[in-house]
Amino acid sequence: MAPRTRLSLLIVALVGVVALALSGLYLHGLAEAKFEDVLELARISGEQVKTFLLQRVREQSARAAPASLEEAKALWRRVVREDPELSSFLVSTIASSGSVVEILVSDQQGVVVAASNPERVDRPAPRVSGLLEWGRQGALQKLRQVLTSARDLELRVPLGAAPTDPPVFTIRVVVSSVLLRNAVVPQVRNLAVVSLLGLVLAAVLAGLISSLAARPLERLSRMIDLISQGQSAAELPSATQDRELAAIQSKLHLLGEQVRGAAESASQWRGNVEQLLERLEDAVLLFDRHGKLVMASRAAERYLGPGRWQAIGRPLEELFPESTPLGALIQASARLKEPLKDHPLEVQSPDGAVSRLLVSVEAIEDYPARQRIGAMVTLRDAESRRQLESELDVSYRREAMGRILRGVAHEIKNPLNSIHLHLQMLKLEVGEKAPEAQPEIDVITREIRNLDRMVVTLLDFTRPLELKLGDTDLVSLARDIAALVRPEAARKGISVEVASNTETASIRADQALLRQAVMNVVVNGLECMSQPGRLGLEVERRPDAYQLLVTDQGPGIAPEIRDRIFDLYFTTKGRGSGIGLAMTYRVVALHNATIDFASEMGKGTTFRFRFPLPA
Repeated sequence: MAPRTRLSLLIVALVGVVALALSGLYLHGLAEAKFEDVLELARISGEQVKTFLLQRVREQSARAAPASLEEAKALWRRVVREDPELSSFLVSTIASSGSVVEILVSDQQGVVVAASNPERVDRPAPRVSGLLEWGRQGALQKLRQVLTSARDLELRVPLGAAPTDPPVFTIRVVVSSVLLRNAVVPQVRNLAVVSLLGLVLAAVLAGLISSLAARPLERLSRMIDLISQGQSAAELPSATQDRELAAIQSKLHLLGEQVRGAAESASQWRGNVEQLLERLEDAVLLFDRHGKLVMASRAAERYLGPGRWQAIGRPLEELFPESTPLGALIQASARLKEPLKDHPLEVQSPDGAVSRLLVSVEAIEDYPARQRIGAMVTLRDAESRRQLESELDVSYRREAMGRILRGVAHEIKNPLNSIHLHLQMLKLEVGEKAPEAQPEIDVITREIRNLDRMVVTLLDFTRPLELKLGDTDLVSLARDIAALVRPEAARKGISVEVASNTETASIRADQALLRQAVMNVVVNGLECMSQPGRLGLEVERRPDAYQLLVTDQGPGIAPEIRDRIFDLYFTTKGRGSGIGLAMTYRVVALHNATIDFASEMGKGTTFRFRFPLPA
């Protein structure tokens, strides 16, 4: 056989082997990607159904909290069997998934109690192979099964009343291999066509290349050397005389552009992650599989000795020494491979401040291999979290109270009107016959009017407010309020002072409502000060908000009533209505702002209004 023929056959064989290897790799990657997508979609569908059921259970528990575990289980069964929206939710979940054909909810005996197909209800759940067990097979083996057979696979999501109990229900997400086949076959067909065309093209080009093999092979060797040295396509030697070499060089140039594009995409992804970390208030640190820091949020600088950029690349043991309580906790979790979730700990930052943190350490795994590729350490301020939970609790209680009070007010007002009408009729009848009863009737009339006024006030408080937003300067607002209360404060020997670290603090607000809200706090501060002293209003600009502080030197707020001062009708003053601070809280919430306070017995109280900076 002639050398040229042998070279042509060798080239064709080489191209065939490469095409076969690349096809195998592509099929392997395609199978893994498709099967992982199906597994993730099934898992998401199962978690969506689980979340839906848990939400329904919470809503029912809020109405009548179960007293025992058995009552809780009974509540779960009733919710699953009687919820009219569950079946439609299962159907909509299937429609949005694209690969799920059926969703069943079975009890501990394996009987279907809810399903996307109503015909399945009250029947034993069909026996279907597990999606997770099937997913542990090799990618090519799974691909062969998908292409040659039709079968159903299910992912089970347990739903139980307690972690130690067997699941009360099992959510079964059924996936069909037929849908997988429909998604895979077109790409396999395209791959076969491309591979065949590649072999045909290789056979044609082999005859042309073999005649000039000596020169191109030498130049190709040089080109490969340059690529291995990391030089770009622009640095490769020109090949204007050899078309084959020019074609290969063009392909190498395209490959270099693709690699460069991939590198830019990776850089852009990293930049997006870094921007996200910049906006987090929690300290988040990402470590690679070798325990070296790769990313950190701005908030992490409070707990790192060096700056975060200087800390990049340093090992976890160096950043968090085991000699410190925080380092010992994080290293123990990383060494034992045990995750931490909001573990409370008091730590001292490099600037000497002591704070209470919630420490979390979570492993970062590579799916589906589930290999540990890194760790994420999260440090949260426990006080900020407690404050947020407290504000949410107050908001929920006020909303519930508002609904109740509106109903009660309407129920009281109708009988009051009837009593007042009959009292007037009684007054006309007995006015001349029993004049000695007139004072008693007047007392009853006056008390009815007082009660009616309280009901009207209650309805006004619970009625929705319409904000008339405009540009409002907190500094000018504080000065105006101080000017209004100074005459009354001077009679009590109290000085009213205004301070600010910014000339203006402009926000979008309803100026009239906001003025009344702040005035309520200022007036309360003046009324609680029985001795001469100082009442201060201070405006501060923070990185994320404007703050308005109202500080008095009164007796302070007792700890046992601090959780109730924003409640409607709660007051510690003999003649107070208990509406002022409740209305203040409502107005502040309508402006997407917050109000809290710090109080020390015998020294005074500081109320803090926080308004987000305008966008």
